[in-house]
Amino acid sequence: MTGVLVTGGTGFLGRHVLGELARVGVPASALVRSPQTWTAADWRDEVGDPRVVAGSPLQLDGLADQLTGTTTILHAAAAVRHTRAEVQDMVEFNVNGTLNMVRLAARLGARLVFVSTSGTVGCYRSPDVLADEDSPYAEKVIRRWPYYASKMQAEIRARALARSYDVELVIVRPPVLLGPGDHRHRSLKHITRVLDSELPLIPRGGMHFTDVRDVAEALVRVSLLEGPKPIYHLPGHQGPMREFLAMVSEVAGVPISPKARDVANWKLACLAPLARVVPALSDPVLIEMAACHWGMTSLHSARDLGYQPRPARQTLVDAIEWLRADRSRSLRTT
Repeated sequence: MTGVLVTGGTGFLGRHVLGELARVGVPASALVRSPQTWTAADWRDEVGDPRVVAGSPLQLDGLADQLTGTTTILHAAAAVRHTRAEVQDMVEFNVNGTLNMVRLAARLGARLVFVSTSGTVGCYRSPDVLADEDSPYAEKVIRRWPYYASKMQAEIRARALARSYDVELVIVRPPVLLGPGDHRHRSLKHITRVLDSELPLIPRGGMHFTDVRDVAEALVRVSLLEGPKPIYHLPGHQGPMREFLAMVSEVAGVPISPKARDVANWKLACLAPLARVVPALSDPVLIEMAACHWGMTSLHSARDLGYQPRPARQTLVDAIEWLRADRSRSLRTT
C-alpha cells in the first residue's frame, strides 16, 4: 500500500499537501515537532485523518519503526529566514534535516521528494533570463543569502548521499507560494503591506509566485508518479514587483499609497549597508533580494504532472479573501 510521510505538516504547504492526499485517498503521515501545535490547528478537518508522528528531521531515532509502509517521504519542512544574522540553526535544519530524510528514505526503501526553492537557480540581475531544470545554480548571486545558500547545499549534498544509498530523490522547486490558508501569514507580507497602506518603497526587481494548491497537487502527483524526473520546476507568474503590487491593489480595492516610490536597483544596493544601523529599513538580505529578478520555466512539469498554475488574479482573490476572514476571526477571539 502506498503511504506518504509529509514533513512540515503544520505549515502552509504541508496542510495543503495533506489535504490533497486525503482528497485522492492516499494514506498519509504527518511529521510534526509539536503534537500540541497539531492539536490546536483549527484547519485539521480539511486534511482527513493522517497519522501524526512526533519528531524532527534532525532526529531519526525511532522514526523508521513508526513509519512502516511509507513509500514516499515528501520533505516540505524548512526553516526560512532571510537574514545573515544568527542563521546557524536554520542552515543546520535545512541541510542536515534534508540529509537525514535521505537516510530515513534508505531505511524505509522509500522515494524522497524534496521541496527546495526556485531561488537556488532562478535568481538573476536581469528580467530576461529563465532557469529550467538543466540550468546551473545561481551561486554567485545567492551565496551571501543564507537561506537560499542552505537550500542549494541541501540539494547538492542530498544528491550525493542519495546516490550512495541508492535512494530515488526528486527535487521540486516552486517559487513564492500564495493562496488561502497561510495561517502563519509568512507569504502574505507584500499583500498585507498593500492592505495596510504600509508600502513606502517599491523595488524595481521582480516577483514570481504560484498558487499553493497547484503546487500541492503537483507534489502529490510526483509522489505517486512512476519513473519521475530527478528535478521538476513549478513556475508560476513572474514580472516586475510594481505590476504584482498593482494587481494586489486592484483585487483588494485598496489604492497603493501615493507616498510609495519606485526605487532603482542601484539605490537599493546603497540602502542595504544602511539597514544594519537604521531600524526602519528591512534586513540587508531582503533589500538585496528585492533588486533581483526571479525567472523560471520547466521542461517536464506540464507533461509529467499536468501542472498548470491557475490565473494569478484568482490566486490573489482567494488569498485576500481568506486573509480578511482570518483577520476578522482573530479580532473576534481577542
